[in-house]
Amino acid sequence: MKSTYHIVSHSHWDREWYKSFEGFRSMLVTMVDDLLDLLAGNPEFSCFTLDGQMVIIEDYLAIKPEREQEIKRLIAEGRIVIGPWYILPDEFLVSAEATVRNLLIGTKMARDFGGEMKVGYIPDSFGHIAMMPAILKGFGIDTALIYRGFGGEPEQKSSEYWWKAPDGTRSLMVHLPKDGYSGGYFHHATDDEVLQRFRVIQDELNERAVTSQRLLMNGGDHHWPDPKLPRQLKLLREHFDGKFVHSSVPQYVEAVKKEINDLSEVEGELRFGYRYAYAVLSGVYSSRMYIKQENWDNQNLMQRYVEPLHAFAWSEGMKSQSHLIRHAWNTLLTNHPHDSICGCSVDPVHREMMTRFKAVEDVGKSVVETCFQHLIPYDDRASKDDRYLYFFNPSPFQRTEVAQAEVNFYFQDIVVGLNPDVKPDPKLPPVSGFVLEDDSDTEVPYQIIGRTEEYDIKYSNYSYPSQTLADKFTILVDARTVPSLGYRGYHIRKVDHFPKYQSLVKTGKYFIENEYLRVDVNAKGEIKLKDKVNKQTYVGMNVFEDSGDVGDEYNYSYPREDRWIYSNKRKAKVSLIERGPLRAAMQVRLTMLVPASATPDHRGRSKKLVKLPATSTIYLSAHSRYAEIVTRIENAARDHRLRTLFPTGTKTDRIFVDSQFCLVERQQKKYDVRQFTIEHPAKVAPMQRFVTVRGKKTALTVMSYGLPEYELKLDGQGTIALTLLRCVGLLAGDDLITRPGGKSGWHNETPDAQCLGVHMFRYAIFPHDAEEVNTCTRINEASEYFHFPLMAVRRKNADAPAMQASMATISSTQLVLSALKGSEDGEGIILRVSNPVASDAEGVLHFTRKVRAAWIAALSEECGERLTVQGERNIHIHVGSCGVVTLKVELDK
Repeated sequence: MKSTYHIVSHSHWDREWYKSFEGFRSMLVTMVDDLLDLLAGNPEFSCFTLDGQMVIIEDYLAIKPEREQEIKRLIAEGRIVIGPWYILPDEFLVSAEATVRNLLIGTKMARDFGGEMKVGYIPDSFGHIAMMPAILKGFGIDTALIYRGFGGEPEQKSSEYWWKAPDGTRSLMVHLPKDGYSGGYFHHATDDEVLQRFRVIQDELNERAVTSQRLLMNGGDHHWPDPKLPRQLKLLREHFDGKFVHSSVPQYVEAVKKEINDLSEVEGELRFGYRYAYAVLSGVYSSRMYIKQENWDNQNLMQRYVEPLHAFAWSEGMKSQSHLIRHAWNTLLTNHPHDSICGCSVDPVHREMMTRFKAVEDVGKSVVETCFQHLIPYDDRASKDDRYLYFFNPSPFQRTEVAQAEVNFYFQDIVVGLNPDVKPDPKLPPVSGFVLEDDSDTEVPYQIIGRTEEYDIKYSNYSYPSQTLADKFTILVDARTVPSLGYRGYHIRKVDHFPKYQSLVKTGKYFIENEYLRVDVNAKGEIKLKDKVNKQTYVGMNVFEDSGDVGDEYNYSYPREDRWIYSNKRKAKVSLIERGPLRAAMQVRLTMLVPASATPDHRGRSKKLVKLPATSTIYLSAHSRYAEIVTRIENAARDHRLRTLFPTGTKTDRIFVDSQFCLVERQQKKYDVRQFTIEHPAKVAPMQRFVTVRGKKTALTVMSYGLPEYELKLDGQGTIALTLLRCVGLLAGDDLITRPGGKSGWHNETPDAQCLGVHMFRYAIFPHDAEEVNTCTRINEASEYFHFPLMAVRRKNADAPAMQASMATISSTQLVLSALKGSEDGEGIILRVSNPVASDAEGVLHFTRKVRAAWIAALSEECGERLTVQGERNIHIHVGSCGVVTLKVELDK
């Protein structure tokens, strides 16, 4: 059978990278104008792929709305190929739910414009998550086109494979040749050069193909459509056997499907391919760590507070706020392209990202406030003391924990504006005491951790804001049995003195302790953690490791003459700063002396030393099974990497890692890097919520809040190294030891990527038994407590609103709540859970309101099987190994 060569015209459009978004959009407008003119003027130029992301059209039409109908017509004719994504994402640095929303928004937009490409087009992501085939299947997509993270190994020589996800989902995987998506672009070539280059390409395509179909991408980064292509195709037809077609990716895929019989199968995540191309560029997991932290915060806000509260309040009769939620998601997703979230762009790009993150936060918090105003009515005439305190529980199970809140007591009115005749009453004396009482009038213990005099403000839809001076308390509350996906309230009552409560924690000069754990800190600042339940002790924890980094935003690279500095080589100042009754805390202060920068030739670290102050506060609450650590770093050094170390005491090369919709087990390997001439295999790897090292009987989990990079050290101690900072000054550098293949981008100075200044990091250590890894029930519970704290709400109302309520409960903590949101069609509620482990899970979903109807749904929210509702409120769900289940539910209102 003769070969068919599918030449696919496209442009890979990085929305922002070595230019700002607006800089690239200015180019985009001209490029799309030229594309439309080319398609109109040359019918031989058959079609063009707009990079698989709808944001390109959105960005263009924001400037040129008058050409929308022309674009829709060309899409309907198949001459412009669009979708299925909203943006082309990085996969490892965003949540699974963010990837689902990306496709949800992208496919809807594409359908509105005439229909999406039914191919998971991800040609430039820095590796691929294990569950991508399953996510694509949820949108009716059974094929993925990839490039990085795969290839170059003996069993990876073909262009087509089956790709199997941990849940068993299988998709066709198309793997691009070594030149990726730019190998077939010949605009500046002479006829002889075109023929010469194609001979080389043809040999590679023929060697890799498993059918008679060959794919050759005709484009590149920010490349214009090549008007010479029709003539070049004619030239190729004249000089080579085979059929040459100006084609599209879907046309190629359909042709391949007709011929494939048996293909090799690859399983799970794709994070290697170092012998094939610039494969993973794994330094991006820690470039500009502040970007990753902001993204984690925004994702959590949207997924676990904004949307569940909105679904709850909407089911209780509130007007929908879905338009604002959709706007916030669109804004957040524009920070998820790989050059953006990976932190590998010029400084102006990442400054603009921080503005977008703030916009998402503002919209999200506004929606949260609106929902609370509906669920817990707000008296806009009350402006004195706080009278009620509520906690919202974002988890699908009841929680008991020590929760933080603020309580304000009125001092004095603040006069605003030109009101010379208005005299505020004299300032009231400070509060002498108060108590909290639950709905049965039982006193609830609390702990004061701060008291200041500050402004308070009350807003009204029908009046100007009312501002007061207040006696502000920051407190910890013993919040017990807070309902799942609901709230519990407490009455605040002033009394003559502050009550004293029996302490639920123990403290000493250098230790803190609760029912489950004891934490000791020595003079070197090292933490010793005793697991009282499983009778295991961990030593030498939270030691800081500083080393040189002369790489760039893409890759960590050590200098040839490195210097490693450890915090336990100097004396630390340890103090007990909280003594209970609900929480104890120790503070560890130390100062490391580290090289100020790399040497000018980047071969070593400078002899000049600068101070690197580090302050870690270790918290242990009454009911907590983990010790939480908040670390403040004041960074004045350049060209270095800072990590914190957690020896587990287990000699192992295996680690369990929370990934998107699944728990993956990874093996840490040593390589002879002389065999890798492009990029060295990275020792670091990405995670989502946590990583776990398992011993024979016990295990240790490290949870991190928005810190996605870890390394399992092969030191005989199973040490987990958690990256806090990676500080570099170039977008793309030269002569990196770890990237001998050359530059991965254009030279740009990036002083902001040195991450100078003050940084805050939050992480936790959770010891447990080894069997826990099989179900992750306690790990999931601990992750819920750590990543999604109870949210406090204050009310000044004279009359008590409802003191507790719940929307829904899930009976099994093996199941992880991924989404609780209003459905896209506005007719119901979407609830999505995942089972991250390799054993099946059963659970009962209980709603407080009656369920009118429920269906199994795809990730696209298309409904399938109708489910049986038991007792009007209960739905039994079965989730297979590493499975994801989505339900659409309609409730009585």
